[in-house]
Amino acid sequence: MELKKETIDRVAELAAALTPPSDIAALLGIPADMLKAELADRLSPLRAAYLKAKAETALMLRQQEIDFARVGSPFAVQLTEAYLRE
Repeated sequence: MELKKETIDRVAELAAALTPPSDIAALLGIPADMLKAELADRLSPLRAAYLKAKAETALMLRQQEIDFARVGSPFAVQLTEAYLRE
């Protein structure tokens, strides 16, 4: 798969929005098999960008949950307790 910077940036943007790979492929007009194969390649810059974008969103969400727990949200407290057990 030819990896242009624009493609990698768009995949990262969609991954940050927690878009599933099959939807990313549909939005970019590429076969899902090709995208999934690229994401499975441990040396692929596309995989690195995808994983980094997802991890950044996950971190942001965890930080928000911690903030909500600090102000007393019972559900957020439960979620953050689960993080402490990991």
